[in-house]
Amino acid sequence: MSYNNSEDYFESSEFKATLKKFEEAERRGQEIILDSEEFVDIAEYYYNHGKVNAAIEIINRAIDLYPGAAAPLLFKARMALLDYNDINKANLYADLINDKNDLEYFYLKAEIMINEGKIEEADNYLENKYEEIDDDEKDYFAIDTTALYIDYNIIGKANKWIKKSEAVDTVEYKEQYARIMMENGDYKKSQELFNELIDNNPYSTQYWNSLASSQFLCNNIEEAIQSCEFALAINPENATALLNKANGLYNLGNYKEALKYYTRYCEQCPNDENGETLIGFCNMLLEDYLNAIKHFQIAERLSAQNSPMLTDIYKDWAFALCRLGRIDESMTVLDKAQNIGCDQNELLVYRGSLLIGSGRFYESKKYFLKAIKDSDYSPNIVMKTAIVIYESGNINVAYKMFQMLYKKYPNWTKGYAYYAAICYSLNKEDEFLKNLKKAVIFSPEESKIVLGKLFPEDMETNYYYQYMLNKLGKS
Repeated sequence: MSYNNSEDYFESSEFKATLKKFEEAERRGQEIILDSEEFVDIAEYYYNHGKVNAAIEIINRAIDLYPGAAAPLLFKARMALLDYNDINKANLYADLINDKNDLEYFYLKAEIMINEGKIEEADNYLENKYEEIDDDEKDYFAIDTTALYIDYNIIGKANKWIKKSEAVDTVEYKEQYARIMMENGDYKKSQELFNELIDNNPYSTQYWNSLASSQFLCNNIEEAIQSCEFALAINPENATALLNKANGLYNLGNYKEALKYYTRYCEQCPNDENGETLIGFCNMLLEDYLNAIKHFQIAERLSAQNSPMLTDIYKDWAFALCRLGRIDESMTVLDKAQNIGCDQNELLVYRGSLLIGSGRFYESKKYFLKAIKDSDYSPNIVMKTAIVIYESGNINVAYKMFQMLYKKYPNWTKGYAYYAAICYSLNKEDEFLKNLKKAVIFSPEESKIVLGKLFPEDMETNYYYQYMLNKLGKS
């Protein structure tokens, strides 16, 4: 939960000894007295493993034992911010901290401002505190502030603060600088730094997982999986490594193996709706729709009412029902999505796509027309509807829709790959070439997916147009 805590600490012999002592006392019904930070470490461990109620009980006990101590109040304040978006309660807990000169107190006050959208105010506050603190604290204050900004994806500020620190040879500096490089897209440099950190501490699951994340981002999937395997060799129950390896296997299309690792991840994090959703999706790709539905139902139960995951959960759940021929039930599930504030017009298009895929063309038409009308002929909605109709096999209708789209919105740059594919199917060579040229300029990745089968497998998209000119004798 804390931006300063290392997951390696929870795997250390020091922490494991404290946890064992605490859990043995709990089993025996004995009172145990730890210092406030030890209570917080155990609470954070439980929180990270989905045992939220147990974590809160431990924190409340620490607050009772150590009123005004920073660590447990910081925990409660950050829970208020991250879990409930409750600024007032976060400020209340912050105000209860006795030592208003604690550096963690400064970070918390800044974090509250960031959550209020007052980023410049937070930065000015931190600048003022930086000037006030002792010189021997400045380097690490700058590094911790960098970590805070990275956690909130405010990379410009993180870049500024890391430069304030002269502790460039320290582990803490390299950790945050590697994260900045990864966020800036300099994956080579971030991997160099993570490898350097690993050389100094080869038993750090955190570093192996961070290296894997950087490798994923530059699409070195097999290397990323190998890094996850090193982390799992250190700790077979490491949740981050289990999830990362599952994602890697999923990206390689190995859904059966991915499912095993998603399942192991959920055993470690049983209250994470994301894990259950991914299990459901893997089952769906393996055409085990009944199991997929079971896990989507679990994911729904685990999700908060305002969870951004819910729309996708309901859509995938509805799709699975549709594949089982239970189309009316799928429409009922989509009613749930309709009630949680998602894009209503996109949901109408999705309803239509399920109906048309089930052979109920006339019913689907009603939803498509309503989506287009209600969106005031939004180019995005028209395009998405045309794509669904094309994929259902109604090529002539899709062709007319794309014609209308680009006539009405000549500056719209999306969807040309599909328009080109339609023109190719209809043997409209000149129109196909015209749209192919635009497709590879505006959306090369989509062009590879939609049109790739028309070209040699290893051909880059920027060669598509000239290749097709030659093939069709138009050059």
